[in-house]
Amino acid sequence: MIKVRTVRTVRRVRTVLWCLVLGALCTTPDRAGAQDEPLATRVMTAVRAAVAPALPFPDSDELGSLPVGGNTTSLWMVRPLQAGDRVIEVLANPLNEVHQARATRAMAQIEQAITSAQRRADAQYERAVAEAKRTGRSQDVDGVSLSDEGLAGARIDAESHVTIDVLFNQPSYRFEIASSVEPSPARQLSIPGAVSVISVPSNVFRGEKDLEQFCEAEFQVYLGHVAVPEVRRREDERYEVTAGATLFDNGKPLTAIVIRLRGNDTLMADILRKANWGVLVELLK
Repeated sequence: MIKVRTVRTVRRVRTVLWCLVLGALCTTPDRAGAQDEPLATRVMTAVRAAVAPALPFPDSDELGSLPVGGNTTSLWMVRPLQAGDRVIEVLANPLNEVHQARATRAMAQIEQAITSAQRRADAQYERAVAEAKRTGRSQDVDGVSLSDEGLAGARIDAESHVTIDVLFNQPSYRFEIASSVEPSPARQLSIPGAVSVISVPSNVFRGEKDLEQFCEAEFQVYLGHVAVPEVRRREDERYEVTAGATLFDNGKPLTAIVIRLRGNDTLMADILRKANWGVLVELLK
């Protein structure tokens, strides 16, 4: 018996690239955990207000597929916050000509990568059939998977969004990052009231089976009563960024906020530079 180990696919439906070509995007809201809902709503409202000066873009529809009103001039759109969300999503506008041209170029590179992967998979399948006939033993065969879209697919994915994750009032914060570049303090940035700002530039690293993979750019902003983050390198080409709360239960409703931004490095730099961080500093008082 010949078993195909991975599902064959030539498109990543969840990616923004697919959205740019077909005008559709599927997203899954990040819903609330056990944290206090009224406080969570206050925090998310404040974060959205803080980044508003850097996000003068139209809202998307609820699913993040298209801009409301069919706007074609704006490069970006922002998915409206839903009840329980802990993330703000900024998405490439699929109706904008700049993003459409970028997607078309990336699609050509992806097609080449997929074609090469299909040839390798076919050759592996033929070898497995011959081996099964010779030995009578079952063989595992790799199909064409999402990773076979190559660096072009991952890069257009990263360049076509910014995800702003919001965490608060946790005993500790831990992030795991696969990267060839060590996360480090972003010393070129000065954010009022921030304990630390950690940055990771976009880069290429070696992943499973020693294949090249793309790491999207990232920033982490630590505000309030939280320790300076520590970075530890693991043996599997990953880094851990951890920070403990320095004052968790002192009777205050809010003690710390940590914001993690991932995606388009140019847009993230703009957000960090233009955001009104004083709104969050005031909220933490």
